[in-house]
Amino acid sequence: MRTSRTRNTVAAVAIGALMAVASPAIASAQSPSDSWSPNPLQLSTLDARAAAAPIVGLRNAKSGKFLQPTGNSTANGARVVQQPGNDQNSSQYWDMIQDGDFFSFENGRSGKNLGIDGASTANGAAAIIANGSGDANQDWVIIPVSGGPTDDARLQNRKSGKCLGISGASTANGAQAAQFTCDGSENQRWILDLL
Repeated sequence: MRTSRTRNTVAAVAIGALMAVASPAIASAQSPSDSWSPNPLQLSTLDARAAAAPIVGLRNAKSGKFLQPTGNSTANGARVVQQPGNDQNSSQYWDMIQDGDFFSFENGRSGKNLGIDGASTANGAAAIIANGSGDANQDWVIIPVSGGPTDDARLQNRKSGKCLGISGASTANGAQAAQFTCDGSENQRWILDLL
């Protein structure tokens, strides 16, 4: 994301609406950004509630828990973990910001972006919050997933091509979010809850 970008903040979408516009090329994309070009989400296809609720909670499909910086930290480099939902906790709020074909998630409390520690492309690299850097490690593609018990999506990192999941597929409070080779597991699926 450009750090001096004009922000087109959009709300979370009903993943079903995303599935209607996602192309098969997006659904199968698993390589780094330099070798694929996803079909961008069109703002016109987003949920009509976008203007009223431009904020989402990122809930893991396996654990049902929400992403937030550890200890509600606002520090650069703070790790991102899963915790039970708390609608009073602004650390669990994420603004979805579109830039071209990609989205960034800006934390509601810290104002920092969800990214990967050290801009790593390695499996198991930790998710963190950091100041907007312009690096592709803070950009995500939302890829709808069908066949699950809920409407959910993969969050695929633009730089690494890897999917956001929870280390060890843990359901425990405080388990670390990290990136892994996309494998379609429930642990790598996210529900974007409108807040």
